[in-house]
Amino acid sequence: MIRNPEQTIGKLVDNVRYGFGSFMDEPGYPETQILPQPLRRKGIREFWFEIDPAAGCFEIDFTERPASLYFIDQRFYRGVCLKGFFQIEEFSAINRPDSLQENQETGVQAKLILKFTAKSGRYYSHFQSSDFIVD
Repeated sequence: MIRNPEQTIGKLVDNVRYGFGSFMDEPGYPETQILPQPLRRKGIREFWFEIDPAAGCFEIDFTERPASLYFIDQRFYRGVCLKGFFQIEEFSAINRPDSLQENQETGVQAKLILKFTAKSGRYYSHFQSSDFIVD
């Protein structure tokens, strides 16, 4: 059993270089994308990521679907899976279809801010797992 999930998982998240975001698409297949280290986080409940909208994985409406966020520490063979949902916070460029083409011409890159809100999770360590609820 994990004693202090927020502290243990917070350290794990702060020390890994990337995570994996996953959700189910319309036909029911999992869509997974590598996400960079979070821009910021509020405990282990909320995570914000800055991604390139041209990556393609988050173009469909996925905000109503269950999602998961994985962080893995390969060195010590441990990790965490958080269950919750993603939502789009903002675009850092003008939100118009022709704006991406304009930005490519001017050299300005559009960025998408994603927010993940966790409801529960499972922590893996020493070949054991324990479930927890995120406060």
